[in-house]
Amino acid sequence: MSKELIDKDVAAYLLANPDFFVDRDRLLLKIQVPHKSKGTISLVEKQLDVIRDRQKKTRRQLKEFVENAERNKEIFDKSRKLILSMMDAKQSSKFFAALEKGLKRDFGCKANSLVVFGKPKQINHFTSRIPAESAKKYVGALMQSKVPKLGTLRPREQDFLFRDQSEKVKSAAVLTIRDKNKHLGILAIGSNDTEYFTPDMDALFINFIAEALGKLLPRHLPR
Repeated sequence: MSKELIDKDVAAYLLANPDFFVDRDRLLLKIQVPHKSKGTISLVEKQLDVIRDRQKKTRRQLKEFVENAERNKEIFDKSRKLILSMMDAKQSSKFFAALEKGLKRDFGCKANSLVVFGKPKQINHFTSRIPAESAKKYVGALMQSKVPKLGTLRPREQDFLFRDQSEKVKSAAVLTIRDKNKHLGILAIGSNDTEYFTPDMDALFINFIAEALGKLLPRHLPR
């Protein structure tokens, strides 16, 4: 009879008879289980170790859940503040100022760039309008993406979007701006922290900003 078969039989028997160790305290204490640091320990000690490990894991998961909830609330509040300030702007100059101020003050970005598609024109120091076909040569993959790009960019993409500020950008968020099916442009937000924007972060509120820009931006673009 193989050891594997015996192991399975023992495991199956114990699972089928959960009260086997009732009134068998001496047997519990005699059974020794290998332990990484202590050599061997009793089955009771092993059970206590398992319980403690599970409690530690549960506490760690709870802590991460609370931290993520707090961070998401903070991001939501910042997103809401930014969008409301853009909605309140009646003049185009104030609209773009509100966008830049919110990104730098509340989101801590060190560089930002807004590229809108159309007849070439430099709208302000961080907003430019260029033909979509010209932009495709540099950021074609980003333009086609339906979800934000979070993390590091290709050098060609980063240089095109951030220009003279490119060297200070260590991580970025790139949002495609659409109004229904019309592709309006791209907003790029850069940070000097490599971990500020990462591929695994929640993009819910960044998408929220992109959707708001899709509705608000057209009325503030020069014809």
